[in-house]
Order: sequence, then C-alpha cells, then structure tokens
Amino acid sequence: MQLDTIFAAVADPEETIQPAIQSAADLARTVGAQVVLFHATFDSSLSGRPFFDSRRLARSRGWLVAKRTREIERHARKLQQRGLDARTHVVWEEPAYESIIRGAIREKADLVVAGTHMPGRPNAPFSLRQNDWQLLRLCPRPLLLVRGSQPARGPVLAALDPTHANDKPATLDRALARAASYFAEAMGTDFHAVHSIPAAVYPLDASDAASRAQMRKKVRKKMERLLARSKTTVARAHILQGAPEKTIPRLVAKLDAQLLVMGALSRRGLKRFAIGDTAERTIGSLSCDLLILKPENFELKLGRTKRESVILPEE
Repeated sequence: MQLDTIFAAVADPEETIQPAIQSAADLARTVGAQVVLFHATFDSSLSGRPFFDSRRLARSRGWLVAKRTREIERHARKLQQRGLDARTHVVWEEPAYESIIRGAIREKADLVVAGTHMPGRPNAPFSLRQNDWQLLRLCPRPLLLVRGSQPARGPVLAALDPTHANDKPATLDRALARAASYFAEAMGTDFHAVHSIPAAVYPLDASDAASRAQMRKKVRKKMERLLARSKTTVARAHILQGAPEKTIPRLVAKLDAQLLVMGALSRRGLKRFAIGDTAERTIGSLSCDLLILKPENFELKLGRTKRESVILPEE
C-alpha cells in the first residue's frame, strides 16, 4: 500500500474540531503524502430544480460556495504552515457521498478520510448516518472513518477470515493484512490480526472443550498461512470464539486499539458489494477508527450527477 494523495471529506468547514483533517494531516506528515480538503455543499432552499432555476438562485449558490471555500481554505493554510502540501476543492452537489466518491476518483486519491458523527462520549460506539453507510458500501478507494474522540494508543487490528466462510476472496484478506501492517508502521504501533469463529461454524459434535480447541488450532494454522502469503509480520494473531460483532469490539476495547481494518463482502446473488450484516453490527459497536477496503473486482455504479449552475461572486 502506498499513500501519495489523501482525500479528506469535510462535512462542515465551520467546525473548529476537524477529526478527518487532523487524521489526514497526521498520516500525510508521516508518509509524505499531499492532502486534498474536499467539501460538497448543498441547500435545498437554493435549489431551483427541476423547473424553477434562475440566475438569482445561481448567484446565491455561488455566494454559499465562495463562503465555504474561504472556510475550508483557512484549514488548508494551517496545514501549509505546518509544511504540508494541502489544497482544497468545494462543489455544489448532492448527494454528498456521491460527490465525495467522484472527487476522490478525480483527484486519484489513495485514501478517503471522513469524520463520523459522534455523541461526544469517550469510547462511545460509532454513530453513523446514511451518508457514512453509503460511503462504506460504495467508495472504491480505501475509506478511513475517524471518530475524533480521545486517541487510543494500542495496536492496529485486521479482521481476517482465513476460512473464507463469508465469500471474502483470499486476495482481499491479504490486502487487509498489508494495509493494517502499513498503517501500524505509520502510526508507530503493532499489527495484530483477529478472527472470531461463530458458534454456528462449529461441528455438531464440538460441544466439548477439546473439539473446540482443535478447531481453533486449525483456524490458527490457516491464519498463519494467510499472513505468510501477505508477507506481513504480525505481533499477535487472535483466534476468538463467538459472534464477531461481540468478540471483536470487546478485543478492540481490551487492547485500546487505534484502528480496525475490515473488508467489504460480496453477497451471493447480488451484483454489487455491500457491508455484510455481521460487519454492520460489528461497526456499530466499535470504539476505534475504521478502515474499509473493497475487493479488486469491485465495480462502482453511481447515479447521474445532480448539478446546478453556480455563479461565483466577483472578487
């Protein structure tokens, strides 16, 4: 994995605290990447679609775009003063998640960083809105969702599936391991791998402790082979027992993990990739940042761009 361009999606440029910008800047400083600060603004009261658009509305939209541009440029100047290569891009578009995705593709971004909507309590679970979920499902670039709470100090975790029980291709698992190793090095911490074996996966005769221990041993060997093929060095591989949406968040909290790396799953019978049900429940219980990767064969399908004319105010 290589990060040359980090794309930070800014939800509200007026906010003083900007977790996405801060995380993007920290990573950029470590790996030598440039930062693009992006904001998609839209106000339905200034929309004339489909039949009532006017130059007056276009000028009003231009005034708002110019205002948002000034606000986001203030953040960029702060990064530039710290020696970072930072630039900005503001558009009038909706929905926001499609604008973010198109912007990331246009900028050839290697990573998209977005801040989540947190209730303000330390170590509280993720609070995701519709825009966040759509980014998780559709963003073709690696997506980093940052919480903005008190920073953790523990390792980077990669949630891997060496058994491939959930239709996840082995190539994606190897990419997850490599990404987790890359971020762990950038953050100056350890890389851990984790897999949780659901109770339903155990054979019917696996009610005794010996049978369960034997299965965990088999899964551990598969995990070791997967990590060897990914050419990564792991500090520890955790083989857990139980529902992943319960065991993995508990491990995250126990280790004070900084980041969990997960993959989007391809559901059989569907033509698009989506976050699996188990992963959705796991994400909802997390108390750390989240990095989502898509498989190599992910195909992006977005609707037609919804744009309106914008007349920027004269300087």
